[in-house]
Amino acid sequence: MDLFARRVHPLVKGFREIKQLDKSISYRSEWLKYGAIGYIACVEGYFRLLIADIIDSGEPFVERIGELKEIRFTPESVVAIHKKKVSLGHFVAHLLPLNGLSDINSHLSALLATDYTRFFSAHPLSQWNTSPVGEVFPHLLAQVETLFKLRHMYAHELATKERVPLRALEDLISSAAVLVRCTEEFVTESWQIRP
Repeated sequence: MDLFARRVHPLVKGFREIKQLDKSISYRSEWLKYGAIGYIACVEGYFRLLIADIIDSGEPFVERIGELKEIRFTPESVVAIHKKKVSLGHFVAHLLPLNGLSDINSHLSALLATDYTRFFSAHPLSQWNTSPVGEVFPHLLAQVETLFKLRHMYAHELATKERVPLRALEDLISSAAVLVRCTEEFVTESWQIRP
């Protein structure tokens, strides 16, 4: 979580600064698009580290690596594990695609032996608010998926005429923050994973 915070806090600060620029400044819109790109990069990084921590916690998680169907090996990753420069968890996490919420759910569900998005949505928000996350934030998962789609569009397509939906983008980023924060708490609490 510390690595996530170190990267995301300056990103959010920069986003807020760019947002305050006069709308007539030509590059404002382009830099606002980076809010989606950068925030999803942070979310992906967080989930890679979480997957690594889960696997590096040992059994039964190591045994479940075989259930991760989308591992993509590269020559560099094989050499790194051979030279023992990375842990098994970091090795596997680096090889998994994280292109959307369905990938995150697939990987966590395999490792934790439960449908993660169902678990997440049904989990009480906190000890003070015992309502399920899915009731408190009924659109959270869909909003995170929308942020992934915006990231894809802004990063992989020219999207020069795409208007940045600023208020919506702020809501999407907030939803992604809730996903990360709650996931950190729920996984460490429910499976005793210590990052």
